[in-house]
Parts: sequence; C-alpha cells; structure tokens
Amino acid sequence: MSSATDAPGAVWRLAAITFIGGLGGGVVFPIIPIEGLRLGISAALIGLILSLNRISRMLSNPFTGIIVDRFGPRLPLTLGLLVEASATLSFNAGLSGSEPAFWFMLGRVLWGIGSSLIMVGALTAALLFSSHQSRGMASAKVRMGLSFGVPGGLILGGLIADLVSSNAAFLTASAITLIGMVGAYRYVPARPENTATRSRRGWSRRRFRAGWLTTLQLLRPGPLWFILLFNFLMFFSVQGVILASLVVVVEERGLSIAGLGAQGSSGLLMAVMIGTSALVSLLIGRRLDRRKRRTGLLVPAVLLLIAGYATLALAENSGLAAVGLCMVGVGLGGINIPLMVMLGDITTPDRYGRTIGIYQVMGDLGGSLGPVTGLAAIRQFGSTSTLLAITAVTTIMLPLALIVRRRELRSAAARKTQ
Repeated sequence: MSSATDAPGAVWRLAAITFIGGLGGGVVFPIIPIEGLRLGISAALIGLILSLNRISRMLSNPFTGIIVDRFGPRLPLTLGLLVEASATLSFNAGLSGSEPAFWFMLGRVLWGIGSSLIMVGALTAALLFSSHQSRGMASAKVRMGLSFGVPGGLILGGLIADLVSSNAAFLTASAITLIGMVGAYRYVPARPENTATRSRRGWSRRRFRAGWLTTLQLLRPGPLWFILLFNFLMFFSVQGVILASLVVVVEERGLSIAGLGAQGSSGLLMAVMIGTSALVSLLIGRRLDRRKRRTGLLVPAVLLLIAGYATLALAENSGLAAVGLCMVGVGLGGINIPLMVMLGDITTPDRYGRTIGIYQVMGDLGGSLGPVTGLAAIRQFGSTSTLLAITAVTTIMLPLALIVRRRELRSAAARKTQ
C-alpha cells in the first residue's frame, strides 16, 4: 500500500471490525441486569457494573491514543478484541462462580479497556488511511460500523439467551470477538507506508512520557476545544439522555408501535434514529469529500438536532416521536462526520491517536453524565420538561458551530493572501 489514498479496502475492513466489536458488546449488555438480579446482585450494584464499562474506557482513552500513535492501529485493534473476548469469558465465570458481582465487574472494566483500544484505534485508522479528499467517507464508514454493531448485538444476544441460554450468548459473543481479532491482525495494515511516524516504532519510558506531554499540549486553548465541547454536548444529549431514557419516555406517554410494549417500541424508535444517522453520515461524508469547506453543514445540522429534541419533547403519539428522532438522527450524522473530518484537517498524522483519545474522553464524559442527569430529571420533573431542558442545552452548539465556521473561513482567507 503506497499511500493513504490507496486504502478504501482497509477502511471497509475497519468498519467490519468495529461492527464485530460492537456486536459482542451488544450481546452482553441486556443479559447482565437479568442474570445479575437472578444471582442476587442488588439493582444499585448492577447499575455500577453497567457503568464501569464507560468509566474504564474514559480513563483508558488518553493512553490508547499514545499507543496508537506509537504502534499504528493494527496492534490496538487486535489487542482490544482479545481483551473484549476475555471480558466475555469473565461474564461466563460470573454465571457459575461463587462471586458473580466480582466477575461481572471485572468483565465490564476489561470491556471498557478493550472498547477504548477498538474505538480509538479504528477512528484513528480512518484518518490515517484517507486523504483530504476521502476523509469524509472513511470516517462515515467506520462510524457506521460503530453505530450498527451494538444494536445488532442486542438483537442477537436476546435471541440466543431466549432460545438457548445466557451462557451460550456469552460464549457466542466471545467467539465473534475472537474472529474479529484474527481479522484485525490479518487484514488491518499497521500504518500507511507514507506516515511520517513509521520510523518511531518501539516503546520506552522516555517515549511514553513524550507522548503524554504531547497529549497535554493538545489541551491548550485552541480550535480543538470547540470540537471537544461539541462532542461532549452531543454525547450528553443523544448517547446519554436519549438512549438511556427513551424507554421511560415511551412508557410514560403510552406510545406503542405495532402493538409492542415500551421496550419493543423504544427499541424500534432507537433503530430509526441510528439508521437515519448512519445513512446521513454516508451522504455527508461523500459531500464533504467533494468540498474544500468542512463546516458549512454544521449550522443546519445543529438546527435539525434542536428541532428534533423539541419535537420529541412535545410528541404525544409514536409517529411524531419517530419524526423527532429522525430529525435527531439527521442532525447527529450531520455533526459527527464534519467533526471527525475537521480533527484530521487540524491535526498532524503523528498526533491523530492522541487527538482521538481526548475526543473520546469528552464523548464518554458526556455519555456518562447524560443517563444519570436525564433519568433523575425525568423522575423529578417529567419527560416533557426534561426534554425541553435538553433542547435548551443543545442550543449551545449553535454559537459553537458559528465560531468553528468563522475560523475555517478566516483560515481559508489567510491562505489565499499568502
């Protein structure tokens, strides 16, 4: 492979591997609460067990970024899938061991570390194996794999657990993840041959310290912070509040699709949002690759996101709720891909991993605070007031979009005068 621009196949393989990683996680997630309660674990402790995944991932992301920049994406992707497979076997041990809470907690911590290696590795690789003219589609393909993996796993895990057993579902998740590990090692390139950092392979305490110092330098005030804040707000509202509380909203309002209950109806509504986001991501990615300006769609996407939240907040029937979530999905796709493309534009390739690591920390922080805040607010104030409050919070994205847009136009004007 002679250059990053010759790697469309590598990007599709990355998308498949991220899908497999998410598939295993989706299989596990809905089974743990049911089996945990059956094994005598308290509801509060089960909540902690479920949250440990995101906490350990958030703490791992900066270190993962350093590893990716040092060794390239193949090693972290392969290692991440191996760690996830080991985590799933820990869940198996919890089903039959004398300390199920310990094994479940260990599994979730390991899963967070593994998913950090996979997500940061895959998103960094999307930037490495693309150029300015292909970065949008590369980012969209990898995001699509991440978006569809977990919902697919939720369906697969539920079916296997119902038809066979929870133990069989965990073993299936482990087998799927190991297949992905082999694929990552076999088919993901270590790094593009033209990457300037290829001569720096290896590891030492001095190099790790230098990598950590570079990570801290990226946190200095600058354009990156606008993107980081964007990502925090997006994960707080969508990945946090919406995904965690949608089933509560559906149940509170008595919404139903095809006669299904709250869980089934909310699952279908989530699928509408995620599917719309993935489709729009591909369309946006193609459009961005054909344009010199990356930020032109941010303001319309934010406006759609705000309108979607407002529609969902006031929806009294499932059709209007689906329309609101479609608008949220369009806005999400219209924000996600430009942010990823801009990260590639403003960062040098030797710092892609550390930049993505910080980016994911902010996303995980928002995604951790969102469920706690959203569910507590709905219990206290009701779903309508809570969703309208989230709509108001989301409007902070609008001035951010305008600032980012203005900065890009200024940079373009400065380059023309040089």
